[in-house]
Amino acid sequence: MSFDLQSIWFLLVGVLLIAYLITDGFDFGVGILHPFIAKTDHERRAMLNSIGPVWDGNEVWLITAGAAVFAAFPEMYAALFSSLYIALFVVLVALIMRACAFEFRSKEENPSWRNFWDWMVFFGSAVPALLVGVAIGNVLAGLPVINSLARGDSLSGFIYAERFPISFLNLINPLTNHGLYGLIVGVTTFLFFTLHGVSWLLWKTEGTIAERAQAVAKKLWFGFVLFYVICLGFAYTISFKIVNPADLKYLGLPKSVVDSIVPFIKDGVVEKALFRYMPFEIVMILAAVICAVLYYIAVSKANGKQAFLFSALTVTFATLGAAIGAYPFLLPSSLGVENSITIYNAASSTLTLTVMLIAALIFVPIVVAYQVWMYRIFLFKVSAESIAHELQEEGEEAELY
Repeated sequence: MSFDLQSIWFLLVGVLLIAYLITDGFDFGVGILHPFIAKTDHERRAMLNSIGPVWDGNEVWLITAGAAVFAAFPEMYAALFSSLYIALFVVLVALIMRACAFEFRSKEENPSWRNFWDWMVFFGSAVPALLVGVAIGNVLAGLPVINSLARGDSLSGFIYAERFPISFLNLINPLTNHGLYGLIVGVTTFLFFTLHGVSWLLWKTEGTIAERAQAVAKKLWFGFVLFYVICLGFAYTISFKIVNPADLKYLGLPKSVVDSIVPFIKDGVVEKALFRYMPFEIVMILAAVICAVLYYIAVSKANGKQAFLFSALTVTFATLGAAIGAYPFLLPSSLGVENSITIYNAASSTLTLTVMLIAALIFVPIVVAYQVWMYRIFLFKVSAESIAHELQEEGEEAELY
C-alpha cells in the first residue's frame, strides 16, 4: 500500500460511506421493521418519532460521499453512474417516497391512508437497504468496464460495455458472477440494517416496541452471520482476468502497488483478488465477527446503547476489510484487469486533491460535532404511551409522524 493523496482520499471516501451506513442504516432498519413490530397507530408513531429528528440529517453523509467521489475520482463517478444508473434511480425514488411517507402519514386519520404510507416507509427503507448492498457487491466482483486507453484511445475514458436493460438486469442476475455476489451482499446489508434498526429501537424506545424488536434481532442475527460468512467465502474465490501483466501500466499504479499485485497473477488471472493483504483483512474480519457477537449479547440484555455501538463497529470493520481488499481498485473490470478503474487512473489533479483535503479537514469535524450535538439533544426515549399522552394534551395536530 502507498500513502499518497489518492490513497488518503480512498480512505476518506470509505469513512464517509461508513458514516452513511451507520447513520442512515438504523433509519432503514426502523423503516423495515415499522409495519411488523408496531401493531397500533400510537406504536407506529412512536417508531417514526424515534428517527424523526435525525433521519434527514443522516442522508447528508450519502450526499457528501457522492460529492467526494465526484471531486476526487471523477472517472469513477462517471463510470459508476453509467453502470448503476437505473439502480441508483430506483434508490432515489424509494428515498423520496420514504420522505413523503414521513410527512404525509399523519395528515389524515383515514386508516387506509395511513396504512398506505406505512408501507411506503417500508418500501422506502427496504429497497435502499437491499440495493446499496447489491451495488457494493457488484463493484467488488467487477463490472464490464472498458478502459479506452488500453485499446489505443486516449480520449474516450472508461466505457460501460453493456446497455439497458441488460446492464440493470445483470446487477441482480445470479447467473453472472458480479450479479450473484451483488445479491448475496444485498441480503447481508438488508439483514444488517434491520439488526442495526433494532439496536436503535432498544436505545430510543421502551415497552412493547423494544420487546418485539429484541425478539426479532435474536431470530435474524444467525441469518446475518451466515450470509456474512458466505460473503467472505465468495469473495475469497473472486479473480480477475489479465492477458499480459505488462498491461498493468494502464492502471497508473506506483511500482510498489504493481509489485503487490504481480505475485497473485497465475495462468492469466489475478487470484484471490480481494485478499491480497491477508493479515490486515483477517484482523478486520475477526474484529467484525467479535463485534457481531457482542451485539447479540447486548441485545439479549436489552442494552440498546451497547447494541448500537457494536452494530456500528461491525459495519465499520466489515467495510474497512472490504476496502483493504479492493485497494487500489475502485471498480475492477470483469473484461480484464487492464480495463479497471483505480484510485490513480481515476483521480483528479494533485492540486484538486490537496485543496479538497484542506477543506475536508476543516469542515467535516464541524459536521460531525453538529450531528453529535443534535443526537444528544434528541436522545430521549419514546413509547406508545408517551405518544398517546402528547396527542391527548395537544390534539391531533401535534408534531408527530
